[in-house]
Amino acid sequence: MRPTGRGVVVALVAVAGFASARLFGARSLNAVVVPVGLAFVLSALLVVRVETPRVVRDPPADGFPGDERRISLAVEGDGAIVTVRDALGPGLDGDGTIRSVADGRAKEYDVTLRERGRRAVGPATVVASDPFGLWRRTFTGGTRDEVVVYPSVVPLAVPPRALAAAVGAAGGRSEFDGIREYVRGDPLRDVNWKASAKRPDEYLVTTYAGDGADARVVVAVDVREGGDADRAAVAAASIVVACLDAGVAVGVRTANESLAPASDARTRRRALELLAEIDQSVLADSDREGARVVVRANGDGVTIDVDGEARPAETVLREGRA
Repeated sequence: MRPTGRGVVVALVAVAGFASARLFGARSLNAVVVPVGLAFVLSALLVVRVETPRVVRDPPADGFPGDERRISLAVEGDGAIVTVRDALGPGLDGDGTIRSVADGRAKEYDVTLRERGRRAVGPATVVASDPFGLWRRTFTGGTRDEVVVYPSVVPLAVPPRALAAAVGAAGGRSEFDGIREYVRGDPLRDVNWKASAKRPDEYLVTTYAGDGADARVVVAVDVREGGDADRAAVAAASIVVACLDAGVAVGVRTANESLAPASDARTRRRALELLAEIDQSVLADSDREGARVVVRANGDGVTIDVDGEARPAETVLREGRA
């Protein structure tokens, strides 16, 4: 615990007034000096008795570069006046400072997701002070949360089904199979608007027998030394999302993990998480086998290999958007 700048000034004024009263007999100064001195001491007692506060954070949702998130902080304690500074790791922009009262009430601040990867939010530093702002006491620690910043996703210059010729037969759906609730990540083309109109609070999608059974592609990512991992992640993420939106079941392979082909919301989220974390990812020959699309990055640039035919990433991603 230590005095604030204001507290130091108040203490100096009190000492100077007391000294003047003793040296020059200006006892009238006591009417000012004594209350000031008492305020200084009582404020210190208030701050020293503050209990260790507990910070409760509402973790931000994952997202893409440029997305904004609002983070809620609640400080639980004995009602002390506090200033909370939430640490924001590299790749996140914002001012994580709020003023509040340690009584459980929630305050919010905004943060912008900037760079791909797993980004840290917290821990928080809590500074408790007295009502006059003369003393402060700092508490550190608390929890840390993570937010995943996915790679940017840009439009493709070619249709996803043309990109992976092996899934060209994916457009052939068989008979109607049923209706289910919409899950984030489902293609909008599958929304059954007529059925959804009867349920204003939710969307329904149409399913087909055997839908997606012959529509699948595996996207492998191979980043060698000197390769642009960010560019490779953007290319892979753009292909994955475009194929999923087209109803294609997509799998992802990196040097660290493999994701089996599927087309549900969980697969979309997990694929983007894998690509958010990718750095150098040198694939073994066995990992490249069976992958219809291989995104390669090395010192010469980024190429997209489709069924053995290599194309510069610029010809697959729309220029100026990656």
